[in-house]
Amino acid sequence: MSFHQRHYDTTTNSFTYKIDGVPLEHVESYKDLGVLFDPFLLFDEHISKIVSKAYSMLGVIQRNYLETVLSFYIKV
Repeated sequence: MSFHQRHYDTTTNSFTYKIDGVPLEHVESYKDLGVLFDPFLLFDEHISKIVSKAYSMLGVIQRNYLETVLSFYIKV
């Protein structure tokens, strides 16, 4: 992955990086220490994944809380 500015044209200006003559695989994003990096150093994809996980967990909490509250009132 190469880091560059947002208006940089990646289709015409691509580089092949090599280590010991072996070309490195080109990736669109890379996760390091739990943070997703993209070529423009924007964190949109990272933030979207975190928000998605948070909403998923919120749904689990809401479903379990609602079941707990309803079962408490039905037993009384």
